[in-house]
Amino acid sequence: MAGSDSFHTFTIPETFAALTAPEAGLTADDVKQRLSQYGPNTLPSAKLKRWWEVLWEQVKSPLVFVLLGAALISSLLHEFVDATVIMAAVIIQVVVGFIQEYKAQTSLQALQKVIALSARVQRDGTEQVISAQELVPGDIVLLSAGDKIPSDVRLVHVADFEVNEAALTGESDAVVKNPHSTVPANATVGDRLNMAFSGTVATKGSARGVVVQTGLHTEMGGIARLIKETADEDTPLQKQLGSFAKKMSIGVVAIALGIFLFGYFFLGNVTELFSVSVAMAVSAIPEGLAIAVTIILAAGMQRILKRKALVRRLVAAETLGSTNVICTDKTGTLTEGKMQVTEILTETEDDPKELALALRIGVLCNDAKVSNPDDMVDEWQMTGNLTERALIAAAMQAGIHFRDVQKTAPRVDTIPFDSAIKYMASLHREAHGRILYIKGAPEIVLQLCQLSNERREHFERKFKRLSEKGLRIIGLAYKHAGSAKTVEEAGLDQLNFVGYVGIKDPLRPQAKQTVAECKRAGIKTVMITGDHKLTAKAIAVELGLPVDDPASLVEGHELDKMSQHELNQRVQQISVYARVTPQHKLRIVQAWQSHQMVVAMTGDGINDAPAIKAADIGVALGSGTDVAKETADIVILDDDFSTIVAAVEEGRGIFDNIKKTVLYLLSDSFTEVLLIVLTLLWGLPVPVTAAMILWVNIVNDSFPSLAMTQERKERESMMEPPRGHRNVILDTKVKTLIAVISLITGLFNVALFQFIYTNTHDLEYARTMVFLSIGIDSLFFMFSIRSLRRPLHQTNIFGNPWLILALIGGMIAQALPIYVPMLQNYFGTVALDYADWGLVFGLIVIEMTIIELCKYFFLKVDKPRPV
Repeated sequence: MAGSDSFHTFTIPETFAALTAPEAGLTADDVKQRLSQYGPNTLPSAKLKRWWEVLWEQVKSPLVFVLLGAALISSLLHEFVDATVIMAAVIIQVVVGFIQEYKAQTSLQALQKVIALSARVQRDGTEQVISAQELVPGDIVLLSAGDKIPSDVRLVHVADFEVNEAALTGESDAVVKNPHSTVPANATVGDRLNMAFSGTVATKGSARGVVVQTGLHTEMGGIARLIKETADEDTPLQKQLGSFAKKMSIGVVAIALGIFLFGYFFLGNVTELFSVSVAMAVSAIPEGLAIAVTIILAAGMQRILKRKALVRRLVAAETLGSTNVICTDKTGTLTEGKMQVTEILTETEDDPKELALALRIGVLCNDAKVSNPDDMVDEWQMTGNLTERALIAAAMQAGIHFRDVQKTAPRVDTIPFDSAIKYMASLHREAHGRILYIKGAPEIVLQLCQLSNERREHFERKFKRLSEKGLRIIGLAYKHAGSAKTVEEAGLDQLNFVGYVGIKDPLRPQAKQTVAECKRAGIKTVMITGDHKLTAKAIAVELGLPVDDPASLVEGHELDKMSQHELNQRVQQISVYARVTPQHKLRIVQAWQSHQMVVAMTGDGINDAPAIKAADIGVALGSGTDVAKETADIVILDDDFSTIVAAVEEGRGIFDNIKKTVLYLLSDSFTEVLLIVLTLLWGLPVPVTAAMILWVNIVNDSFPSLAMTQERKERESMMEPPRGHRNVILDTKVKTLIAVISLITGLFNVALFQFIYTNTHDLEYARTMVFLSIGIDSLFFMFSIRSLRRPLHQTNIFGNPWLILALIGGMIAQALPIYVPMLQNYFGTVALDYADWGLVFGLIVIEMTIIELCKYFFLKVDKPRPV
């Protein structure tokens, strides 16, 4: 049998010959043999992970393994409270991830539903209704308005037959089918007028055709294969957290082992050193990081939801903030997905009578229907061709009610529109006689009109002006037909040309502004559409996309000639793709990813699903198909492109919060590490006990780290370039600040311990002072790291009320082991007076001053580069 992409090039006899099928339909024996040969008309069932497999995916995270190890060691040391807290953090992270991702990967099941339908066929000389799964190549199928096409069909006969292929091509206007069209071999799916494709919907007329492909061999099946074959990639955040956890676990083990060995050979107190070394290992691991990241992502998801975007995968919320490129479908995303009349050009252009006549022709020579014409215009439910709907809407806006016009000029005869003749003609009975109206392709209508050379050239210039705007253009004409009873009798010649109507799918109100915002944020917008080149270019110009260079706009047939390597080399120069297929969209996403770009792909049709899945972040429209939404990471509920930019902005805020939380937790952890290492090197006793370290790390630090998850995004975040894959959480600035904060607080606390212990020789008192210091200094320097873009005095200290509550809660938590007798015995602390607190606060003021000076240096030297 011929290849799956060849049947549109065959004539009808050639099609039946290639299928070795009779035109009258198959017999039962033929069907049995072909069903055995080709298999059922179904898509393979998706093999979804079982619940325990999804659970294991969450558990096998490196960070979870590190935390489990910390919990085990705490249990072995009989620190059961600490072990319980660590395990609670693990459970929360695992459960949230499990719930979020259990419903993933159901795209193939949704595709199965698309073809789970019945079909009318001609078999054994009779018409039969069968399950679509039983269709085989060579079957004769009968189609009518409202039917879902059950397989890929080469049309044999049509009667005013139109198909909405939006689910496959993304374009909302119905396609007029013609079985006798000559279609080139390289024609895209949207241009194959002699074919009807599985999963699309017949909107008008009836047709008869022969099945040429079933199941996975259909165009819809090709998309199913693409979805199945497209590998899932970890998000940038997942990769960074995995790498961070591995490095952290190695570093923690090395530090703890080093401290123990040093103490064993030089100090000799093995029992206490072992306990402190294990406590060091546990405290150096930011136990609160996993739960803090989960809360940051969840809070970000809620903020994104308030801006009308639903995040289906937790980590996808952050990935939006790293987006370099947004590949977006035009129809329904950048545009409104509906046709509107934008221009009417008559001979004099401003003559009200000519304009009224043009609108009258558009209403009368029109097959669109309104099911509720007595309701308000905004509530009308219209059926029929989108172009014809737009003509009725334009007339109504001009004060011409279509029902009144149709009553005064009832239709006598008509020739419906056919792509072969490219026009529609209707004959009407009016008060002063019968009039023939015609609308259609401008070049065809002009040929039927009686015009002088001068007037013809005049109208041709107007046509060129409209065509340069990328509009869909319709020519209008009429003639007086005397008492003619049919269109043929009236004669399609010597017509009077009236003018042109320009129709377009208008941009969404915020689309142009949103594209500009993307540009300011360093995000490249790439428009991908099934429309023709001129239309795509006009929309791109209106949006402000760069298309002056011919190389910036590429059509589908040009992509077919490029290897993937060639596309990879050219992709950064291309802003607009026209007449593309699902395979093209997938290649475009992969080409951008070859440059280490974080790619977001938006769309609403089944055709978008493979590219949505392959993209780093898949974005579906709320009004889109189930397949698109189930494949996507994020669903835009209001179908507004500007919502994507709002989600990107929130995503950048999420990453900033993760970075600041990591900075806070690691600064505190390394302060404790440095404190113990330096005191051991200087021959001093261990300055804090294992219990003190764990209290600060697990209890006291919990308040600020959780409060940091509620930080709002900074306005400067959308004036900086996207970080993409390369910018990591622990960048140079964060590493430097961790080093500075740890070094300052570590040295100050070593000095504090040495000063008190040397002068008082009271180890409990010295340890209590250090315990207080390391416990509350982090409660104050968290205000410094709230913003890495502005100094402390330029931030609103009360902007995040949760931080104020964290400060109060942390102070109370730190005071409990110092003043509660039962806890004093457990921690080995003594009560402190006002002077002790004053000394600690004085050191904190000095520490924060140095931290702010360090930030000032970065703000001057390493100022974020604006886009």
